[in-house]
Amino acid sequence: MMKFVIIQCVKAYHHELEQIFKSIKINTYSEMDVEGFMKNVDGDSDFSNWFGSRKNPYNYMVSFTFLAEDKANELLQRIDEFNHGVEAISPMNAYIVGVEKYV
Repeated sequence: MMKFVIIQCVKAYHHELEQIFKSIKINTYSEMDVEGFMKNVDGDSDFSNWFGSRKNPYNYMVSFTFLAEDKANELLQRIDEFNHGVEAISPMNAYIVGVEKYV
């Protein structure tokens, strides 16, 4: 089954994400720069490290790709391994979404 994979990555880790893609032979993906905002940044929210205030937006990348289920799982496993290998407040976040239909 085809899966849609979405990855949030701070720009500082963009090169590492590209290396993960290369290592498991993901050659087709899209990316865009994103500015994240949070109305009340208090540091207590689960998302406080991803979204900046109105005055200081948080800049990161979103990458996405369509993959077979086994390849999507391998990608998330590699991202999880990367996250456990670094000490940072902004790890990569990745999500797998099932694709029910497509034409």
